[in-house]
Amino acid sequence: MTSSTRVYQIDLFRFIAAMAVLCYHFLYRGFKAGNMSLLRFDEMGSYFKYGYLGVDMFFIISGFVIAFSIKHLSLPRFLQSRFQRLYPVYWLCLCATAIVTYYFGAPRYAVTGAKFLVNMTMIQTFFDVGHVDGAYWSLYVEMKFYLLIVFFLMVNYIKKISLDYMVCVWLLLSGLRFIIGGTPIYTVLYHFFILDWSSYFIAGILFYRIYAVGPKVIYFALLGCCLFLSIYTSVGRINWLQRTFHEEFSSYVIGGAIIGFYILMALVALKKMQFVNSQRWVQLGMLTYPLYLLHQHIGFIIFNKLYSYMNKYVLVSLVTVCMVGLAYVISYKIEPRLLRWMRREPK
Repeated sequence: MTSSTRVYQIDLFRFIAAMAVLCYHFLYRGFKAGNMSLLRFDEMGSYFKYGYLGVDMFFIISGFVIAFSIKHLSLPRFLQSRFQRLYPVYWLCLCATAIVTYYFGAPRYAVTGAKFLVNMTMIQTFFDVGHVDGAYWSLYVEMKFYLLIVFFLMVNYIKKISLDYMVCVWLLLSGLRFIIGGTPIYTVLYHFFILDWSSYFIAGILFYRIYAVGPKVIYFALLGCCLFLSIYTSVGRINWLQRTFHEEFSSYVIGGAIIGFYILMALVALKKMQFVNSQRWVQLGMLTYPLYLLHQHIGFIIFNKLYSYMNKYVLVSLVTVCMVGLAYVISYKIEPRLLRWMRREPK
């Protein structure tokens, strides 16, 4: 989105979602499972156990933003814009995480040269290689979404088709779980079309279409299908959550949160949230990506080194402030210089 057409509320929602994930990791995930953090918040951690749903909101926002941006972009420009937006900051944060992990992570965290190099691709999941930081798992989902957008742009170059047509076909494929789920054909479709997360991306695209061309009955009907699939797949993860954390998770809370995400995005799409459409939210939105990439393992490593020397609430507050500050430095001091260097014309 260009600065002149940017939907500023999206930046605010993106930052809130990132902070929800950060609180989930720092105050719940780290000590609850996987022996990741020695800093325990038993008395309050459960209040943040649903913070992982911030990633679900990310995917809705991603669908909206990408649909917003591709209307002005050719395939080469789309690939260039995505590369410049994702990889320089990712490589910088990956290097920082790898260095901290290598020197201070033992015995809980370790990184090898081979693992680091494969992680440079951002598609380490495809090669069945572990993440240098566990938060990177969602990047593979995003990359597959971009691959589908590339496919759409290629087809659209040969034969003009509408984004609405793509959405309908993708949503139809997403519903095949109720007809051919578990078959080899569905398994292939499931992986290529990211059918466990597709409803969120589709919803984001539909919200953009409402924003761009106005409300249509068909869009709201399709959004109803997306909402059903989103809740269905998210509630379906409860068994894994309860096995992992040995704690009850409420399907009502999960479903309510997802409904809340849809309502917020619907209000944006219908232009009913102009009262918070302030340019100041851009600064928060720019922090989101590096903050998401940096916070988890580096934060846990700091906790494990310092938890016995200071009050845990002071420690988690200081680390959070430092992570936000570091994200600011990367977004506003380092990334612009990297992009200027990458865009510099050869002499």
